[in-house]
Amino acid sequence: MSNTTYPFIIRCLHWLMALIIIGMIALGIYMHELDDAVSYKLDLYNFHKSFGVLVILLFVIRFTARARSEVPPMPSALAAWEQKLAHITHYAFYFLMIAAPVSGYIMSGSFAKGHGIYFFGITLPDLVPKNEQLFETAAELHEFFTLSLLFVIILHVVGTLKHRFMDSKEADVLPRMLGGNRE
Repeated sequence: MSNTTYPFIIRCLHWLMALIIIGMIALGIYMHELDDAVSYKLDLYNFHKSFGVLVILLFVIRFTARARSEVPPMPSALAAWEQKLAHITHYAFYFLMIAAPVSGYIMSGSFAKGHGIYFFGITLPDLVPKNEQLFETAAELHEFFTLSLLFVIILHVVGTLKHRFMDSKEADVLPRMLGGNRE
């Protein structure tokens, strides 16, 4: 009989990355709206970049753990279209969890006035040349990927809540990520 919950490491990474990513999206929106004269704006950008690099590192760990782990099957009570949508959402998450921070790293590295990417006090190298066109493209992609990620997060949460509160007990997917059974 297969396990009905995700392995502990995947559950921990799921919730940790969810907290970090949602916090980063909120911080990114806040920073974007700040006037350049605000004294702590650069500190917020460095904080945002540090967590962006952390997301890249956690993604590599999560992707590796996911590839090496047995994961629980989808509840059979879910309709075929719901299972397909869940798989599409899963792939979108994995793509966007790496595309958003990587595009941010490229954006930061190509910024003419930038000097490395800060990672909690360590300066990481710019991996791309200073280039205004690359900066503009990366900035547009970063915004698009981030807004797409926010959309997928909302879709994921709404779907999870639907299965939890509107569907049968057998369709509840939340215990798979909480590590317990629905009472």
